[in-house]
Amino acid sequence: MQVKKDIETRFKEVRGIKSVELKFNGDGLEDAKQFAGMLVSLQKQGVKVSHEFSIKLDFPNAISRQKTLLLMESLPKPVRGTVRARLEILNSAGSPAETKS
Repeated sequence: MQVKKDIETRFKEVRGIKSVELKFNGDGLEDAKQFAGMLVSLQKQGVKVSHEFSIKLDFPNAISRQKTLLLMESLPKPVRGTVRARLEILNSAGSPAETKS
């Protein structure tokens, strides 16, 4: 992994690292369950784990308002956090328009 190599070469004589912030983007995460397990293990050791990430869903065909509401209801609830949604909706002419929530 490139980030590991960068840390090894750039920080050879670091006495201690107070925090690490990771930013992910792409189409998914490999080994997500193992990563989640590692975070739980760190929490049990007293490490404060916070997160911020985004997920974008591009539907091949527009979905109904009802299906969108069902999807929103099934989202996990953040602990001491927020969820924001940005929806791309079709206007009366059938063209995309954007709205935020």
